Amino acid sequence: MPSVALKSWLVYVAPRFLKPHWDRLEASPLGYRLAKGAFWSLAGALISRSLGLVSSILVARMLKKVGFGELGIIQNTVGLFGTFAGFGLGLTATKFIAEFRRTDPSKAGRIRALSSVTAWITSGLAASALVLLSPWLARHTLAAPQLAGALRVGALFLLLTTVNGAQIGALSGFEAFRSIAKINLVAGVLSFPAMLAGVYYGGLLGAIWALVFSAAINWFLSHVAVRRECHGSNVPFSYTGLWSEAGVLWTFSLPSVLAGAATGPVMWAANAILVNQPGGYAEMGVYNAALRIKQMPEMILGLVLAPLLPVLSEQFGTKATAGYNKTLRYAFTMSLLVIVPVSLLQAIAPSLTLLPYGREYSGNEGLVIWLMLHGVLIGLFSPFAGILASMNRMWFGMAFNFAWGALYLLLCLFLVPKYGNSGLAATLAITHLTTSIPCLIYIQCKEKAFIADVPLWTLVCGVLLLFGITVVVAQGMSNGVRAVMGVAAALLCAYLCVRVLRGRVSVPRA
Repeated sequence: MPSVALKSWLVYVAPRFLKPHWDRLEASPLGYRLAKGAFWSLAGALISRSLGLVSSILVARMLKKVGFGELGIIQNTVGLFGTFAGFGLGLTATKFIAEFRRTDPSKAGRIRALSSVTAWITSGLAASALVLLSPWLARHTLAAPQLAGALRVGALFLLLTTVNGAQIGALSGFEAFRSIAKINLVAGVLSFPAMLAGVYYGGLLGAIWALVFSAAINWFLSHVAVRRECHGSNVPFSYTGLWSEAGVLWTFSLPSVLAGAATGPVMWAANAILVNQPGGYAEMGVYNAALRIKQMPEMILGLVLAPLLPVLSEQFGTKATAGYNKTLRYAFTMSLLVIVPVSLLQAIAPSLTLLPYGREYSGNEGLVIWLMLHGVLIGLFSPFAGILASMNRMWFGMAFNFAWGALYLLLCLFLVPKYGNSGLAATLAITHLTTSIPCLIYIQCKEKAFIADVPLWTLVCGVLLLFGITVVVAQGMSNGVRAVMGVAAALLCAYLCVRVLRGRVSVPRA
């Protein structure tokens, strides 16, 4: 039966016209399972993510463009090392705990232990490497020797976030989205004042220490939650025999980390190319600011689709093609509605995106338009990550990412020196579009039965055509007219997406 919290939320907050959909949801075990996961993922995260966005705006104003650009490149550098430190362990824990927690709890427990121990080993090695290399990186690749100390502090942030990634993956495998929501809420509320205080008293270095504080809170709360979920699911919280499951590291985790290695380093290299240009850190500051706004709906989508991989993995394992198709229709509907209208509005009225950051960040229309095109592409193709992982097509995912990385770096070398941060944003959008189409074709050829009911080609062509027409038509209009036109286009886009999927897309049934 539906939880009291979820039912109360719909009854007292949602409009009356949603009641028929709620009744259908109650009758559908699969639909309720997805909705419950999405609800709890959103419940705590909306407050914490909103606080995070407000915090980033205030931090950007306090540090100014150059300082915010330095913060961005430090986070990117930590992310580069995190690509290898994570070793795909969060994804590994999610997939295999979801697959075996009911059928083989002992195996699920061993995989949980394996992912945890391996995360400590790989993150410790990566953090040590960052500490040792930080002076060289700051001087020779980032053209900012003064950042060496901040990079060394960032190594501690790297250690904690990587280990916590494996824990969050385990919680997702247990479908413990309520616990994740509580963790996000508590960590977000505590991180907000910590970040502002850190920047106020310590500037850039204070901001990095605030990130470390936030990561430590997340790690502790997640550790307690994992132990509780293991006990509640009768999955042993033990480290006995964990190396007997080491095979998953080579068949699943290794291609996952190699896939990340194909993209993480080239994205960091692209950012390094930008900051090495004249005025590069100011350009990076503006890029980082626009990116934070762009990523807000993407974060929300990630939370809404948090239940996707566990459900798809279970359905693919049992060859439940009908249920798999219905789950995907839900996923693509959510992906389109959460991201595409918001991105389209900002692409038509780009001045809205950087408005909260103040005059120093104004302008940069080309940057915003290209970033929002990439946002639209995320909305169109984001469920494919879950599809590939659930089908255990990780080696194809690795090949896809290598092609993505090669094209991204090639375009970056040409566009960034010429167009600055707008060139970096254009590189991101062009690469994503060029590589996503072959991925779509591959899945349709290899596992057509599992994706047969989703009208992907119609959606891709229709959304991109609407984006191109409206953005071109809006050129030369006043900001007020653009804003009105953007709202109208966003509503039209949402309506058309629902119309295309209507009759096929509904709440998934078991």
